[in-house]
Amino acid sequence: MKVTVFPSVLSGVVYVPTSKSIAQRIVACASMAVGETRISHFPSSDDCQHALEIARSLGAVVRLDNEQWVIKGGFPHNFQSDIRMPKGVLFCGESGLAARMFSPIAALWHEEMVIEGAGTLNKRSMKTLEEWLPQLDVRVKLKEQGLPVRIQGPLEGGKVLADDVHSSQFVTGLMLAGAASKKGVELEIAKVPSIGYVDTTIAVAKRFNVEIEKTNTGFWAKGGQKYQARQITVDGDWSGAAFLLVAAALCAEDGLLIQGLSTEIPQADQAILEVLKLARVRVEEEPTGYRVFASKIKGFQFDATDCPDLIPILAVLAVYGDAPSVIKGAKRLADKESNRAKAIQHEWSKMGINTVLRGDELKVYPKAIQSVHVHGHDDHRMVMALAVMALGGASLTIHSAQAVTKSYPEFFEVIKSLGARIE
Repeated sequence: MKVTVFPSVLSGVVYVPTSKSIAQRIVACASMAVGETRISHFPSSDDCQHALEIARSLGAVVRLDNEQWVIKGGFPHNFQSDIRMPKGVLFCGESGLAARMFSPIAALWHEEMVIEGAGTLNKRSMKTLEEWLPQLDVRVKLKEQGLPVRIQGPLEGGKVLADDVHSSQFVTGLMLAGAASKKGVELEIAKVPSIGYVDTTIAVAKRFNVEIEKTNTGFWAKGGQKYQARQITVDGDWSGAAFLLVAAALCAEDGLLIQGLSTEIPQADQAILEVLKLARVRVEEEPTGYRVFASKIKGFQFDATDCPDLIPILAVLAVYGDAPSVIKGAKRLADKESNRAKAIQHEWSKMGINTVLRGDELKVYPKAIQSVHVHGHDDHRMVMALAVMALGGASLTIHSAQAVTKSYPEFFEVIKSLGARIE
């Protein structure tokens, strides 16, 4: 699928999509919770639908009831008569979070479980599972350091000693599983990248009456905790909102009101507000949301190590600055849906934009973009970033645009309703 996006003026009010990151964590907790968890405002993205299927594969009863998803769980103990025995295969689609989070949870089961994926996920590293889980007497077999992975539990608890890990998603899975294990799990690790995403996990687990603690040397999940079913609403997604916020900063002359965002559950990508401030974007906080106005963008420097998902859209904002911008955290981009650092350099160069990648820093030199064909690299965040780039500068024809279904299926319809011209 390809779409052409033209320079446009945006206006009006938009409600942000709900967070697929939070939603998948909720599904994981609900799968282990005895009783019925009812989830409101559940996203329709591919990743979230795969999470629901994984819950079913873990034995949960999953149904849609009056626009709420209901999950009746109990894994791994299956306390209730209508909870089925787990299936042997968990299919994650292209969701890295699902694969890395549900693998330790699957290890709670006493029989072999197979974690499978599709597309770009099969190229992403799962080596950390092979380094961590055997320390807890769990057998792990990978295919060339990736999926499919075979896991043989049960994970009963213990201590994991780890070097630095390239993704916080492994920490999320280990701690959620550790709370449901017999003895609990202690993770001793020097540094965790994207620590804000672990904070999200801790906050979601707490909603299910499970405590995960930060320690001086890592994390601790006390064993024998019981996830308690509850009614829960998925918060708005700061990751998806970042594309709307930057689009407004480039082409909403009369302002765009962005609603549906909350700070109750911490999200690392809320840091977009800090970047907009650095870039001197006019943002007005209102009772119902944030009103953002087209502004003269100032070049900025920002460390995105703990929020790397923001880097593609920050690299768009930088193109419209009055001076070069420097974005730190580029090393975190290699193991995403695409190698985003290289993808940014490749696509930005087609538009006549000079970028320099040196070590962990990406430097972007501002310049008027050229109208060309670009490719989204089968990566939802790259596609949305390129669309925003076009809104502010020159028409771009974006190939592999269907990748937005991974996180924000309605993205093109939403920006079109705000005034974007799209063919």
